[in-house]
Amino acid sequence: SPMLPKLIPKTRRTLDACCRELRDCLWDLRNDSLEDPDAGTAVRKAIEPHLGEATAEIDLPLQRGKIPDATFHAILSIIRELSVNAIRHGGASHLVISGKRTDDTIRFSVADDGCGFDPSLRGGADQGHFGLQGVEERLERLGGHMTIDSAPGNGARIAVEIPL
Repeated sequence: SPMLPKLIPKTRRTLDACCRELRDCLWDLRNDSLEDPDAGTAVRKAIEPHLGEATAEIDLPLQRGKIPDATFHAILSIIRELSVNAIRHGGASHLVISGKRTDDTIRFSVADDGCGFDPSLRGGADQGHFGLQGVEERLERLGGHMTIDSAPGNGARIAVEIPL
């Protein structure tokens, strides 16, 4: 088929994304970060295997015991995805992960010093990019949302808000 050469790169990107997601799922099953009482330490455990040469500054003073497990698991997955995206796609060498909780909301952000991007032109599943779409889907299930502040050449900051 003349379409085959066009489908192969998309198929390869999709399979690569599926393999990464499967590795993350297996890591989640074997990891004890959900048991860690300190949210900052749990986040560090979740992103450490993906940092490579990059560094991460984490200020996440959340009382772990007061956050439902499903919500905390989603937070760890979201932060990991945003961190991996910043390093893999943005070439970031430094991340700043910070957040806080009010009585009824958890707010956190992941900021990076990478190359940045135009949020209106970000790729989706059709281009083999599932990361931000997956984050949005997780947030939708939790009733939360994210705000993207980025531009080419200026890094990125993605802020997340989740109601409790």
